[in-house]
Amino acid sequence: MGQVRNGAWYGGRGLALAALALLAGCASSSRAAVTPPSARPGGTLTASTAVPSTVPLTVAPTTAATTPATTLAPTTTAPPLSPDLLAGGMVLCSFSGPIVPEWALERLGAGLAAGLLLYRRNLASEAQAAANGQAAQAAALASPVALPAIVATDQEGGIVARIPGPPSGSAAAMGTRPAADVEAEGRATADLLLRWGVNTDLAPVADVARPGSFEARARRSFSGDPAVAASGVTAFVAGLRAGGVAATLKHFPGLGAASANTDHADGVVDVPAADLDAVDLVPFRAGIGAGAQLVMVASAAYPALSPGLALTSPTIVDGLLRGALGFQGVVISDALDASGVGVVGTPPDAAVAAAAAGVDLFIAQGPGVCVDLQQAMVAAMADGRLPVARAQQAFDRVAELRRALAPRPTG
Repeated sequence: MGQVRNGAWYGGRGLALAALALLAGCASSSRAAVTPPSARPGGTLTASTAVPSTVPLTVAPTTAATTPATTLAPTTTAPPLSPDLLAGGMVLCSFSGPIVPEWALERLGAGLAAGLLLYRRNLASEAQAAANGQAAQAAALASPVALPAIVATDQEGGIVARIPGPPSGSAAAMGTRPAADVEAEGRATADLLLRWGVNTDLAPVADVARPGSFEARARRSFSGDPAVAASGVTAFVAGLRAGGVAATLKHFPGLGAASANTDHADGVVDVPAADLDAVDLVPFRAGIGAGAQLVMVASAAYPALSPGLALTSPTIVDGLLRGALGFQGVVISDALDASGVGVVGTPPDAAVAAAAAGVDLFIAQGPGVCVDLQQAMVAAMADGRLPVARAQQAFDRVAELRRALAPRPTG
């Protein structure tokens, strides 16, 4: 997934700015006041490919940015699934403590969740985490949809690392090293995660950290130079994929210009569309070309592109990410149970709005919130706020990822 032919998203600079100008035309003329979510849980390019810092967008040969969700057709020919199963395939469950609880395994076994999202509180030891992973896989494979479970965590390196071990340093530290070293760090990270029962990394950060930004201070970005950041992203994605772990690019369309951590402060990225194109989108293009299977969309607002949050913007999710950048994989939310997402409503409200905008998979830090999210999307399908075809499309994308995460044969 995510393999994009160069011709699909490289092109002339004039077309690039025209595409972003078209997106910007949908934006509100006033600066949106947005408070984002709380702390996060969390040709093809090669690791050595040089990526220009001004790779432009081209106008996609579709009208994805303006096509209503109601026109979507299911992408599967299998018998239609129930709304319960469709919604279940769109959520990951979090829990408290080091042992996966029975209620979470029951959700997986009934097809009412696609997997687990793990925090440090859930990762007390390798043996216990591996046992949790095995239990989750057994439950998910015995479910009506019979698909492997996604077991995800944030293992970026530096200050965001849920498990002791690789990567050996922050993204900023890795960004000063050769691409081959960064790819080796990604491969070592994959090996570590699989031993702990984790098959999906909510990393790498693909943001380009401006001087003085919160990500520059936190050292979560590979570089303030878009070409260097793109090289680091590409190499880390390649290492994770070589090791059999799914990679996630975050936080689309880029948080590198935010002065404060949008986990805890108002999230408005007030950057011109041309700057987003020339700087912020470069590592995302590179990571998509390298085969990243997921992209996490930011819960910040981008007035130059669209009113409201990126999370709930069809212009940004369906138009820019899928249409202009050609991403075909899973679009995942950031944590929905944070005070900042209250601008949209409750976490279930936010999930429904984001699903309608094109987001496929939803996470929340609070234990058991996945139940509320799943039930809200079932209700939204019943009353028409979430077209069943859109839910089917999201389920299919997540199912494709889950099939790709099936354990490899040994021996």
